[in-house]
Amino acid sequence: MRAQPRSAAAIGITKAPARVARVEEAIDAHARDLDLCQAVGDRHGKATAWNNLGVALREAGRVEEAIDAHTRDLDLCQAVGDRHGKATAWNNLGVALREAGRVEEAIDAYVKALAVHRAFEDWYRAGQTIGNLALAHEDADRPADAHTHWLQAAEAYIRANAPTEATELDETDT
Repeated sequence: MRAQPRSAAAIGITKAPARVARVEEAIDAHARDLDLCQAVGDRHGKATAWNNLGVALREAGRVEEAIDAHTRDLDLCQAVGDRHGKATAWNNLGVALREAGRVEEAIDAYVKALAVHRAFEDWYRAGQTIGNLALAHEDADRPADAHTHWLQAAEAYIRANAPTEATELDETDT
C-alpha cells in the first residue's frame, strides 16, 4: 500500500514563517497548503491549513479574513468529526472575534471550546481558553467575571500539571 501524501500543515512545516514574524510569507505558505490539501483530498490537513492561515491573517491585522478562515476550519472539523480540532477552531475564532471588537461573540466561541476541552479533560487547553475568557470579560468591563476566570484558568493549569503557567497567571492577571 502506497503512503498517503501528507500536507505541510499535517507535519507542521509551514508554521515556521509565522514564528519568525514573516507573516505575509506565512500567509502565502498556508494558502499554498490549502491548495495542496484540496488536491490530495486531505480534509483534516485542509482544516489545519485554514486554522494556520487564520492565525497568520490575524497576526497581519486582517481580522475579518481571519474570522472567515477560522469559520471554514470549524466547518471542516465539524464535517470530519474532529472534536479537538473543533475546540481549537472555536478558541481561535474567539481570539479573532475579540480582536474585531465582537466580545460577546468571542465569549460564546470560548465557551464552546471550553466545553470540549473539559469533556476531554484537556486541562492545559482549558486553561488557555479560560484565560481568553478572562481577557474578553476584561474587554467587556466585567472585572469580577474576569477575576473569576483568571482563578479558574490557574486551577485548570494546576490540573494539567503546569504550575508555571498557573503562577504566571497569578502574578500578572489576578
